Amino acid sequence: MINPETKTCQNCKNPFVIEPDDFQFYEKIKVPPPTWCTECREIRRIAFRNERALYRRKCDLCGKMVVARVSPDKPYPMYCQECWWSDKWDPKSYGKEYDFSRPFFEQLEELLLSVPHVALLNSNTVNSEWVNQETDVKNCYLEVGGHFNEDSAYNTYLFYSRDSFDNHWALRCELCYECVNCERCYQTLFSQECFDCRNVVFSYDCRNCMNVFGCAGLRNKQYYIWNKPCSKEEYEKFIEENQIASSHRLAELREKAQGIWLSVPRRDRSVFKSTNVSGNHIMESRNSENVWDAEKVENVKNAYLAIGVKESRDGSSFGWGEFLYEGAHGGGLYSSKFFAYIFGGGSRVDAVNSSFIEYCYTTPSCNSCFGCVNTRKEEYCILNKKYSKEDYEKLVPKIKEHMMAMPYEGKNGRMYRYGEFFPIEFSPFGYNESTAQDYYPLTREEALTRGYQWSDYESGTKYEFSDYEIPDDIKDVKDEILEKVLKCEVSGKAYKMIPMELQFYRRIGIPIPRRAPLERHKDRIARLLPRKIFDRMCQCAGKKAEGGRYENTVSHFHGDSHCPNAIETPYSPERPEIVYCETCYQAEII
Repeated sequence: MINPETKTCQNCKNPFVIEPDDFQFYEKIKVPPPTWCTECREIRRIAFRNERALYRRKCDLCGKMVVARVSPDKPYPMYCQECWWSDKWDPKSYGKEYDFSRPFFEQLEELLLSVPHVALLNSNTVNSEWVNQETDVKNCYLEVGGHFNEDSAYNTYLFYSRDSFDNHWALRCELCYECVNCERCYQTLFSQECFDCRNVVFSYDCRNCMNVFGCAGLRNKQYYIWNKPCSKEEYEKFIEENQIASSHRLAELREKAQGIWLSVPRRDRSVFKSTNVSGNHIMESRNSENVWDAEKVENVKNAYLAIGVKESRDGSSFGWGEFLYEGAHGGGLYSSKFFAYIFGGGSRVDAVNSSFIEYCYTTPSCNSCFGCVNTRKEEYCILNKKYSKEDYEKLVPKIKEHMMAMPYEGKNGRMYRYGEFFPIEFSPFGYNESTAQDYYPLTREEALTRGYQWSDYESGTKYEFSDYEIPDDIKDVKDEILEKVLKCEVSGKAYKMIPMELQFYRRIGIPIPRRAPLERHKDRIARLLPRKIFDRMCQCAGKKAEGGRYENTVSHFHGDSHCPNAIETPYSPERPEIVYCETCYQAEII
């Protein structure tokens, strides 16, 4: 019988446990146990993901100016998409014989620094130059990680939507603004966890609602203000007297809405149509542990932003695969490990296009490759050099043995043998440019002390701001604002309005934001729950919630006694929200 083992993370020095089922998985895919804890492994992977730090630079092949995800001061050659996908160059021309006198990662780093990288990762875009990791979008600007969108800007993970701005994870939405985790909504503003809603403002956890303002926990309702019903005439009068077109009035209404949100019980976690799973925002999944923003995953552990994955461990922003380990930012793989930015070139995004790859970086539609960088539609390659099937299968086991015998020593004494993801200092992005900064923020000094990269590009840029004061009310904003350089009230950095953005604000009737797009993104990230689970008790205390902050509307199964159910929730004990177990939540809200 295999027993759990407690190890010390070689990165953060904290203890972590490897469970028996972990050992069984590692044995199945033939990798040694990890030496980094779960959280440090996640940070290491997403430090390789830059979503919104985009720059102007020249294509190193054709010379034209393009938008790129790597700043010009970095030592990485960059090709525009047209050149990178063309036959004008051959990634195998950079191939090297494996050198058994040097560590593997040292040789891999040389490829990362020499083989041209693609400027942006997107496809089938129309009039959408400034989008990253997007497909099938039209007239979009500064969008990240979305697909099938039109006439939208500043969104992260927007899908099948149009005419929407400043949202995080929105699906099939139209005319939505500053929404988080919303689906199938129309003209829904400043709201979160809302589904199938129309004309909803400042609301939380509402479903199939119409014409509601400042509400929480409603189902199948219309004409509600501050969680109280009203007539159509009363609602219209309230809207007329409480115009959100004014920045000052908007702030006052937002603050009152936050009080309403906190007065209604929350479900302990958002898990739907799933069995035996832990984490949050999980749909149609089973037998999975520590998974977040996951859909249709099975027998998966330690996954973040995952869809259609089975029998896998330790993945970030990946999908449609099986037997995957320590992978990031890709999809359509089988039996692969230690990879980043692997995607297919087929007509279906959910099809398997790559298999049996290890330590590969941006190698679309490749099979049986080891330690390759920016190759395309290749097989049996090692360090970008082509081999026969027989020679490949003989050499790879020897390289793995060599990686164990001669490890690579990275920064801060971190040792990298076979079984480790890419060294974090190999990322072409500064920690502050990467997604790691969103979820695990560090100061410059903290990042450098830990041996992580940091980007100071443009840090000394001086801006010439316009002598212009943004009007409080959108009605008073003239077209001249499009020519003005505005100053972010938080960062002090410059930002500008784009025409379709101004048109949207006027159409919806909301004020010009005083914060730059990046700061607005940070505000939305701050609204997300942490990727941690806390053991708590349901806060339903009989007829009321603990502290008497909420009075139940119906009798619960535990009567007048405190609910006996223990819960696992991303709401930490010190947070102000009222958290109910699923049974008590269903009794009150559904």
